Amino acid sequence: MKEVKSYKFILFKIQFVLFLISILGIQNCFDLYSDSKQDGQLQQSVYLIDRYYYWSEEELLDPEILPENQWIPFESKSLGFKKKEKEYLYVRFSDQFIRQLQSPILYAEIALETFKVFQGKENVYIAKDYDFIFPHLIPLSPEPKGFIVFQFQSRYSGYIGLDRDVIFKNHSQALIELFMENFSKTFFAPILLVLSIIFMGFYFLRRKEMIFLNFSILLLSASLIEALNGFVGFSLRQYATYIVPLAFINFTFFPFALLLFLISVFPPFFRNLFKLVAASHVIIFFISIFRNYENGISFLNSEEGYNWIVVLEAIVAIFSSIYVFSKGNRKLREIIFGILIIIIAGLHDTLVDLEVLSHRFRVIHYGFFLMLGFFGYYVFKHYWELLHSINRMNAELRSKNKELQRLIQIDKDLALAHALQKSLLSSKYNEDEKIRIIGFSQNLESVGGDYFDHTKDSMGNWAFLIADVSGHGISSAMVAAMSKMAFVGAGPYLQFPARVFHLMNRHLVGKTKNLFITASYLFIDTESYTATFSNAGHPSFYLIRNTENEVIQLTAKGKPLGLFSHQSYAEEIVNIQPKDKILLYTDGIFDLLNAEGESFGEERLKSLLWEYRFHNLQDLSSILQDSLFRFSNGWKHQMDDLSFLMVEIK
Repeated sequence: MKEVKSYKFILFKIQFVLFLISILGIQNCFDLYSDSKQDGQLQQSVYLIDRYYYWSEEELLDPEILPENQWIPFESKSLGFKKKEKEYLYVRFSDQFIRQLQSPILYAEIALETFKVFQGKENVYIAKDYDFIFPHLIPLSPEPKGFIVFQFQSRYSGYIGLDRDVIFKNHSQALIELFMENFSKTFFAPILLVLSIIFMGFYFLRRKEMIFLNFSILLLSASLIEALNGFVGFSLRQYATYIVPLAFINFTFFPFALLLFLISVFPPFFRNLFKLVAASHVIIFFISIFRNYENGISFLNSEEGYNWIVVLEAIVAIFSSIYVFSKGNRKLREIIFGILIIIIAGLHDTLVDLEVLSHRFRVIHYGFFLMLGFFGYYVFKHYWELLHSINRMNAELRSKNKELQRLIQIDKDLALAHALQKSLLSSKYNEDEKIRIIGFSQNLESVGGDYFDHTKDSMGNWAFLIADVSGHGISSAMVAAMSKMAFVGAGPYLQFPARVFHLMNRHLVGKTKNLFITASYLFIDTESYTATFSNAGHPSFYLIRNTENEVIQLTAKGKPLGLFSHQSYAEEIVNIQPKDKILLYTDGIFDLLNAEGESFGEERLKSLLWEYRFHNLQDLSSILQDSLFRFSNGWKHQMDDLSFLMVEIK
């Protein structure tokens, strides 16, 4: 069975890896297709031609009025600078390449503020508020006008100008390439959304497993990033006033969602650390938004205010991962790999943006995908283990249910056995004009081996038997029932105690399976006021007489029943008087313990009987029962079945 489960888990791993490879393959195919299309069609990067700039304190309605000698050439591969307060930046480059294009446009990947574009003297494009996360397709006249001029007046505190790719292209070519470049993001977004819904479903099935909820939130945030940065976001550009705030809030929320996910998988100390970092992230974000509030650009300006906390979060995540991994926690290796990949990818792209690295290829999207892939694998593995755990628990539950049903049936059988045993016992209260009888029995389990009986013959005389089968429980109860039948068989000889024990012993020998029975038997002649008794290895019984100085102990010799086939029993006779009380009992009374481990004992019993000797039989019986109950703290320290039979001579 374990081999089958192991095989299924290995198969699951292979399928998951193949799924990741297929998605990456689709992405790379579209990226390669896009690259090949770019290589095969006419286009010109602005970075490869001469570029010039000019700072002006006033807005120029016609940038061509500036003398040629006031334009300053760019020294680096850039189209922007650090912002100067209350100054306009003008950037100029030649438009001669458009002669080779049928429907020329200028593709600008990103600009971080509103700007105007002039082709010659004509203003051909004005960027709108909230356009700073979208690429710009700027239409141009097919006839060169000499120069393209960008006018920037930025509210962004960190940078002014164009960034990333700025390329002359055909309009149709630009649209196709834009779609193809963003297809993988557009394709990936709904997959992430569906997975988010699936894991949310897992959470509702297992509400205690917060990892499913947190991973669902992380996937939802990731799907929004992919959708809003892809062709979907570009297609919804007319709703930029809603799309841009949503995108930036989600950019800020994603690290927070990542921290929530890490909280649900890391050991307790790091969970508390990540909770502290997550709370700091939220507080610093709102402080940054409040301090940098300005319509249309607030989210962009606030980035500089809270970027340092994101860097701190990355450092904390890296060192936490390394520490946990170094301590031998291999269960989190997928999480650690995912964290390291996204941080390395983010660092790489930051170095590209800062022009520390000369190439312009960005890997954050692939790092982002691989991180989610590793995280997804971890969560799927957790779900798989949880599923098997549930199956094991269900199997154990079924086994426990069967065991419970068996125990319930045993309990029913014990209840029936208890009822049957009660029916075998004589009534606990009986009396006539000369005798009063009270009996009590407290079994250690549902059924027990103690047994008492009393019967009256045709002459009005009474016979009393109390027996104790060795051990306790069902086997002892069955032997007690056999003793009852043996006593009934000796009915014609009730007035001869030794004869009764002889007949009972002959009936029981060889049938008790290593169990034996101790017993006391008493026959009271109500006419002559004599009591004849025999004993079969049982404790002596007591005679309480008000005129005596102490409790009288009545003893007769004899061995237990059921052990030896040829066994004789002695008989003893004692005279009795009105008001006499006689107590027959089992040794369970002596063995009763209290909380300190002290036994009730013979002396305590005799002392109690003597102290309350003047009470009537009912009261004396109640006092004895209550004393035994309180001594053992509600029978908590009972070690054996216990019974007694009290007889009063009227």
